[in-house]
Amino acid sequence: MTPSYIPAPDADFNNWLNNFSTLLTADPTAVGETAGTALVLAADVTAWNAAYATATNPATRTAPAVAAKDNARVAAEATVRPIAIRIRNNAAVTDAQRVDYGVTVPKLVPTPIPAPTSFPIIGLRAATPGVHQLQYTDSDAPSGKAKPFGAVGIELWRSVGTVPATDPSQCTFYGTATKSPFRSTFITADAGKVCTYFARWNTKSGPGGMAQTGPWSAPLSVVIV
Repeated sequence: MTPSYIPAPDADFNNWLNNFSTLLTADPTAVGETAGTALVLAADVTAWNAAYATATNPATRTAPAVAAKDNARVAAEATVRPIAIRIRNNAAVTDAQRVDYGVTVPKLVPTPIPAPTSFPIIGLRAATPGVHQLQYTDSDAPSGKAKPFGAVGIELWRSVGTVPATDPSQCTFYGTATKSPFRSTFITADAGKVCTYFARWNTKSGPGGMAQTGPWSAPLSVVIV
């Protein structure tokens, strides 16, 4: 398959190839190449230009002329493709130079989002029958509403029982809250029991594409009404 940066139509390929060769001949060392490489490509470009002119001229366009043009293109592509790949992958070549040459500009590899180092502070806003309305802030900025860098919300874990839980391992995952305040609901049979909450920040992705979590919050225990 022809790489996307090499145009498929012959007319576009002709313009692209001649521009590429002209730039390379003018200053091959600017993109990490040599004068010898530029000369080899220039020879293939000269052969292509002649074959292309013959095949596109109505007076000389014949089946053999078209075949010769196609063969000249194959040869030119075979020479230019590895040069273009080297220019694309050369860290010393600027994106502006790549654009001038008409080669693909490599995409930046995103920096993995690190795990949060702060923890959420969970607070109770209201307790109504079967519902706790909760809110969270960040331990590094308790007076604001912002989440730490990279965090999309909190993992909320809770334990419902007759006594408060003392460790997140005693809880089960309830859900992810991305906005504050948020609700935690219960069944009628839970009335009079104690719900203990633990939470931690989580990210959408991280190293290896895996979501990251931060340290646990302090527990919050609230009677269910």
